[in-house]
Amino acid sequence: MTEIWFCSTDGGRPLAVKTLKPDWLSTPGARAVLRREYEVLSSLRHPAIVAADAFIDEPERAALVLEYLGGGDLVSLAGIAPRHWIAPVRDVLTALDHLHERGYAYRDVKARNVMFDATGRARLIDFGSVARIGAPGSEHGTTAAHRPSRARLTRVRAEQDLHAFAVLLFELLAGRLPFGVEPDTDSAANAPEPTLAIESADRPDLDALCKLVLAALDTGGEPEVPGVAEFANVIESVLATESKQP
Repeated sequence: MTEIWFCSTDGGRPLAVKTLKPDWLSTPGARAVLRREYEVLSSLRHPAIVAADAFIDEPERAALVLEYLGGGDLVSLAGIAPRHWIAPVRDVLTALDHLHERGYAYRDVKARNVMFDATGRARLIDFGSVARIGAPGSEHGTTAAHRPSRARLTRVRAEQDLHAFAVLLFELLAGRLPFGVEPDTDSAANAPEPTLAIESADRPDLDALCKLVLAALDTGGEPEVPGVAEFANVIESVLATESKQP
């Protein structure tokens, strides 16, 4: 539906342009989806959320102009030491909290949707799946190939984001996804319970993080999934410990 192009202003500032592919320009509703993404991003304005500069709506094109993020994505950090990714995931959590406070659910949390700017600061990108909390709807996006919820969802919930956030943390800790690689399939639904091994016995902070992640995955995205505050407390503990490491 969309493709991303690189461009720059007359002054040399780099930008990313998310544009509808030519064969989608006349598809009913396609332009509205892109325009809505621009409107949502414009209303959010958060340091851990990609900034939108403009929306272009012309007969021959429809495009969303965004800040350029040239530092790669979070996928490349999966499976390596937490000191390399713990600060970015804290930023992701603050971005999700910001969305939830404003009545939105993101619905597509995954490592590929977290990118870095030139300074290494993380941004949450791709807001095409965002929906109002409480609106009719179920799982959406491709949230890290995780096991479908045990109950059929009929309303959009913030808990969906926190369950997917736990999947993201699992991938970063283990270097793999917890329930296989195909979302919403019988193989994912019937996958064995995930486990996380702790390499260092003297890191109670990492032990607490792993236990929280596994507890969140076990909920399947139901209302009892740990909240933002619980994740934030454990993540801050890991950050504090990492700051003391030689």
